[in-house]
Amino acid sequence: MVKRIQLKDILVGGNAIFIILATDNQVNMGEETPKNSFGILNSLKKLIFEDSADTVGTPPEQQPATTKTPEPVTYQPPVNLKENVAVTGATDVKQMKVKVLGILEKMNEPGLDFFEVWNAAAEMGSVDAATIKAAYTSLKYVEKDLSKQKLLTTGRNYATELKKVIDQESNQKQQQKQNIENSLIDEKNRLADEIKTIEQDIADLKAKLQNKEQDLKSINAKYDPQLKDIDQKIALGNAAVNEVIADIEKALSIIETNIN
Repeated sequence: MVKRIQLKDILVGGNAIFIILATDNQVNMGEETPKNSFGILNSLKKLIFEDSADTVGTPPEQQPATTKTPEPVTYQPPVNLKENVAVTGATDVKQMKVKVLGILEKMNEPGLDFFEVWNAAAEMGSVDAATIKAAYTSLKYVEKDLSKQKLLTTGRNYATELKKVIDQESNQKQQQKQNIENSLIDEKNRLADEIKTIEQDIADLKAKLQNKEQDLKSINAKYDPQLKDIDQKIALGNAAVNEVIADIEKALSIIETNIN
């Protein structure tokens, strides 16, 4: 049976850090317990937005003079950006950086390595040569095999693995983008074909309309002769009937006068 010592928390005081240790008694030999990060990247996430506020919040002419802090010395692997972020707002980039740090947090390996030193330095307010050295010196008391080479190796491994995850995500997004572009092209072509069909239908309807308008204009010429012929026949019929009735009345008058 052995006693296991694990990192519980890191407190910051001036330029030094104090480590609180928690112990688990009577742990089985060889038992592996996954390392809980305790939200270990919270300090780095906070620094992201603190830097943003310092940059955006105060106009240049109103910024108070401050003492320049040492430049960060964290390892930055080369990144081949696949998307143009020139038009992306600073806040959007910072929020995405927090998400990336969340992915990195899930990669945290058991034991103390670059990950814990990086975050411990951030707990001091910035990640620079002084804070990284102080964090490394303090954490080395917890894990004796912590070394410069381990920090470099694990840090680069984290960066490599993170790059693989981001590349995979980028490839998926690129495929999604390609699918959307293909859908866009297909829909454009479909709409263009529908427009051509509608335009042809409109042209056909216009031709039909013109024909109907012409038929309407010439319809009188079609029916006028028939109407005139009927009117003439009616007039002739009435004239003939009037003459016959007159002849009948004449005969009736003769009969009434000459026959006893």
